[in-house]
Amino acid sequence: MKMADILIVEDDESLNKLICKVLEMEEYNVKGAKSLKEARDAVKRSCYDLVILDMMLPDGNGMEIVEKLVKKSEVIVISAHGDINTAVKAVQLGAFNFIPKPFELASLTTEVERALENRALKLENLSLKLPTNLVGESSEMRKLRDTIATIASKNVTVLIQGESGTGKELVARSIWNLSDRSNGPFIAVNCGAVPSDLFESELFGYEKGAFTGAMKSKAGKIELADNGMIFLDEIGELPKPVQVKLLRVLETSEVERLGGLSTKNVNIRILSATNKDLESEVKNGNFREDLYYRINVIKIEIPPLRKRKDDIPILVEHFSHVLSKQMGTNFKPFSKKVIDVLKEYSFPGNVRELQNVVRSAIVFSKGSKIDVDDLPPKVVKRNDEYVKIVMGTTLNEAEKMLIEFTLKSYNGNKTKTAKALGISLSTLHNKLNQWRKESGQENQRT
Repeated sequence: MKMADILIVEDDESLNKLICKVLEMEEYNVKGAKSLKEARDAVKRSCYDLVILDMMLPDGNGMEIVEKLVKKSEVIVISAHGDINTAVKAVQLGAFNFIPKPFELASLTTEVERALENRALKLENLSLKLPTNLVGESSEMRKLRDTIATIASKNVTVLIQGESGTGKELVARSIWNLSDRSNGPFIAVNCGAVPSDLFESELFGYEKGAFTGAMKSKAGKIELADNGMIFLDEIGELPKPVQVKLLRVLETSEVERLGGLSTKNVNIRILSATNKDLESEVKNGNFREDLYYRINVIKIEIPPLRKRKDDIPILVEHFSHVLSKQMGTNFKPFSKKVIDVLKEYSFPGNVRELQNVVRSAIVFSKGSKIDVDDLPPKVVKRNDEYVKIVMGTTLNEAEKMLIEFTLKSYNGNKTKTAKALGISLSTLHNKLNQWRKESGQENQRT
């Protein structure tokens, strides 16, 4: 479990540093802010489990942001101006507790522990409702889960932005699952897979005789989603005429079938997703601006896997258990070296590609655990294209690592190695002989 992230908002620099130091000694991840502006910027960039908030700040009163903070974090309010009205109001808005200044640091750490226990309980209750494969303990994933929990009950449109394979439909289903519409239908439509001449009939339905082959009336996906949600994946693929009709549904809550003479009221919530930059599509005239603003009341950005690589071990273990059970094989752990290799790979296909890599490794594994040889070649090759030199490595050590790595890449061919490194063959021989002497290898041979 990742250690809790805490934000300290206190304009007294010495007190701010002291609180940070005390909490860091407790092994929390702590960041300091000294104004409302710094606090707002901090919570925009990251998600915090706990915010310790001073009331009197140089650019305003901390109460201005309490209501916003409590939606995503536990909040402990501190103030030298400890009037009961401020305390009551902060708690009424959702703050965990109020501590008047001056206070004992031991008392503060106790309250921090209590607040984080409360936070953990909330997340545990949330996780019981979320799909089991919406996993990860990175700040990005925790922020995503918090956002889902916050907006699920709000009857507004949501645009889910993310690369292919990041799990956009999973996020949409999570919103539906936590909403008061979960007893109604969830209808998913992949707009990228619908032929252009079938869009209207697919979404809006049709009446008997509306076109050749329409032997009977049929409800469209929007009607089928009545009293529930419809998820329009890759909405950027919608043709312009269909965009107009969808906008009308959003504005009037009415749907008209193809070839129909009347409309039908529908009670739906629309969730959309795209891997395109819809703002650019609007500027280029490919997507209606008015529709864009109607579907984009709330935007959720799903981070690509390469930006949350700390989640890879958790995802690997999850997929390994699930896929082993599906394929009827015994669960095998993944070695640490495999995890290191996977963390170095860029995963252009995101979580979906990782799932496929795990599936392939399980299929080809012959030992008691999954090792590097069981991984698809493209994953291992990508890792073998460079040598990793960590901070603190000396120049001599780095040079040795690079030469040995290159020599291995060329299967011990010294001529090719020297050419690749831009050094003479004699220089390469001298360095290799020097390292053999230093390691005692030469004496061992004689």
